[in-house]
Amino acid sequence: MGKDQKPRQGGAQSIRRTIAILRAVSRANEQGARLSKIARDVELPPSTVHRILAVLMEEGLVSLDVANKEYHLGTELYALGAATQQCSIRDRYTTALERISAQTEDASYLLVRSGYDGVCIGRVLGAARVQVLGFEIGERRLIGVGAAGQALLSFQPENIREEIIRVNTPRYKKFYNIEPQEVRGWIERTRRLKYSLSVHKVTPDSVGVGAPIFNTNGQVVAAISVAGITARMTRERCRKIAKIIMSEIAAVGPAPF
Repeated sequence: MGKDQKPRQGGAQSIRRTIAILRAVSRANEQGARLSKIARDVELPPSTVHRILAVLMEEGLVSLDVANKEYHLGTELYALGAATQQCSIRDRYTTALERISAQTEDASYLLVRSGYDGVCIGRVLGAARVQVLGFEIGERRLIGVGAAGQALLSFQPENIREEIIRVNTPRYKKFYNIEPQEVRGWIERTRRLKYSLSVHKVTPDSVGVGAPIFNTNGQVVAAISVAGITARMTRERCRKIAKIIMSEIAAVGPAPF
């Protein structure tokens, strides 16, 4: 019994140290945390902290800004969090989707971030005779592409946006023939307008409009988009749809997680 107990204690200690380090990085995530600060916060030798951080980076739970030598939470950690939030987010905003589709007569979609992709967790069809069925429930798409994907990317902290763009660049080119600078241009426009616009980038002859959903901490956790055929999606109609989406999101309020 005594021999078996030591490994369990050692394993538990390593897990607690890892959790403490993740919490320390989380507290300084926006500005980034240097190794020395993390070590002080968790009261461990820098060498021990560095070793644990190296493993966390390999698993995508922590990222390192090499230029500034600052650590941030990794995208895989956000993906894990998104998995636990999907049901709550879907339940909270389903009525908003229904109201949006009723007003626009087009299909509306609810997406959350999962790593470097967006995942569709909700879809409501409208009454229009011809509709753009851009997503199936559970379908994944690169963050940064499409109206919802642009909304999910544009309001991330800059370091996370750039990491997503860096990782997704080969896939942007392979699947959509899109350059990263084009994605950055969409980000600038989306941040300026407060809503996203995707014209003929995912489905030919279709236009999408999207807007982000934030939580009570001001972090983007999901996005809602509407897609319609080009003939219906005039510039004025796109602006009107954007107002509808943002109004319905505001009526529900920020996500409490």
